[in-house]
Amino acid sequence: MPGRDLPSPLAVLGLTDRQERLYRALLRVPAMTPATAAELLGTSVGSSAFADAVDDLMTRGLVLRAVDDLVAAPPERALARLVSDEHHRLQAQREQLAAVRGLLPALEAEHRLTRHARGENVQLQAIRSHEVVPTLEALSLETAGELRWFRPDQWRIAEGRLADRWVAELLREGRRSRAVYPARVLEDAPEVLRRRADMGEHVRVLGTVPGRLAIVGDVAALVPTRFDLADDRVLVVRQSALVQSLTLLFESLWERALVVPGLTDDLVGPAESARRLLLDQLARGAKDEQIARTLGLSLRTVRRRVADLMDELDASSRFEAGVEAVRRGWI
Repeated sequence: MPGRDLPSPLAVLGLTDRQERLYRALLRVPAMTPATAAELLGTSVGSSAFADAVDDLMTRGLVLRAVDDLVAAPPERALARLVSDEHHRLQAQREQLAAVRGLLPALEAEHRLTRHARGENVQLQAIRSHEVVPTLEALSLETAGELRWFRPDQWRIAEGRLADRWVAELLREGRRSRAVYPARVLEDAPEVLRRRADMGEHVRVLGTVPGRLAIVGDVAALVPTRFDLADDRVLVVRQSALVQSLTLLFESLWERALVVPGLTDDLVGPAESARRLLLDQLARGAKDEQIARTLGLSLRTVRRRVADLMDELDASSRFEAGVEAVRRGWI
């Protein structure tokens, strides 16, 4: 239909097809009279459509007035600024969406709990830490469902090593297992991460992990009596709504957690995996503050490691570091 604005390649910046056509025409000439510009837009100088289109371009800094004529602002400055502004807007929007996603487990839990009859007994059983592995083994016989884990520090306790052997047996039988570790495991116990990955477990890392958690299919979950305190007691939860809520919590953090590049590559050591994880964050355009939160590091440590990485790659900018890392096959 004549006169109808269609999406333009610059629509992501808020420009219509007409506005992009005018701006590109202005780029090809030193200056343009309003009458010529209006003719290009298929309208008249005195029309509100022309005034709105030109005023919007001037507000965005893309078009300037030179006496009575219109001239284009240099794109390397004007468009670069608009792209930067749009990038920051989208980043803020992504953070807001991430915050909403983080609320989903709690909202879903509220919804599920209200669907159960009032007065339904919540099935909880308290056991001691030495009973954890035998309990998990018994629960695994009740379902063929996958295993889900938060493993913030299990490599430091005997029960964690016993669980490794039992999980290895299930994985050999074709059972699926997923685990989220704190990013510090890459420095504290990289061999644990590599061992579980070699067994066939899907592992990811997160800056911080709230506490120990084991979920066996949809049958039961094992949680500490307190996430914030070390305790020998563990709760076995069988109430379906609570198990589903804990599963939703796991899935929300699993989605945020990061795959460790090169983890299953025998030629890649722990230090190299940590370096590739940092490179992966840089390649995503993450800022130092975001990387620090994601990897559970201090801002100073992140900046030092980025500087060391750029020195190693002989790069003067992060963009150059990314290009050189790709050339070397690091990412």
